Amino acid sequence: MGKFIVIEGLDGSGKGTQIERLAQSLAERGVKVQTTAEPTDGYIGKYLREMLANSDNKDMCLQASLFLADRLDHITNPETGIKQLLDEDFTVISDRYYYSSFAYQGTAADMDWVMNMNLNASSMLTPDLCIFFDLDPKLCKDRIITGRGNLELYEKDVDIMGQIRDNFHNVFAKLPDNVKIINANRDVDEIANEVLDIVMKELNK
Repeated sequence: MGKFIVIEGLDGSGKGTQIERLAQSLAERGVKVQTTAEPTDGYIGKYLREMLANSDNKDMCLQASLFLADRLDHITNPETGIKQLLDEDFTVISDRYYYSSFAYQGTAADMDWVMNMNLNASSMLTPDLCIFFDLDPKLCKDRIITGRGNLELYEKDVDIMGQIRDNFHNVFAKLPDNVKIINANRDVDEIANEVLDIVMKELNK
């Protein structure tokens, strides 16, 4: 069975670039690798992406429930789901997973409720490894503005982004999951080398 690796961080922390670099490096080493993301491209995921892009501030409990539904489909889809890919010996790299639900929806909904409904879902998978790109929210916002200009729902207020960052750290302290926190305010190549080293150690266990 393959390994399930999750990449987390605020938008603007460099996740997308590093996921591409990691996937390429693993493929060059003969690892079967598949990248994926949440929200997904499924019909629930597309609705969530539209909600975020349009800054449609829906009820947080509704948001958390929709993310859970999208996540369970992401895991269990018989053709493209994470479980199926792992059974086919792919190493799956996901841009976001349940940690994001806890951190983001936990800003306004009860975080313990969001955590419990995810962690108690019988189909939920625990990642083999989570790497969190830690970066100051102000730097994240500056990168977003420079990169694509428009700000989504959770990107408009640096204070909220700071609360989300704190939530991530609180969640990691609560869970027994294998989480590695790295400083994302460094040279891209330096970060990529550290990420690859962490992942290769996990793959070689």
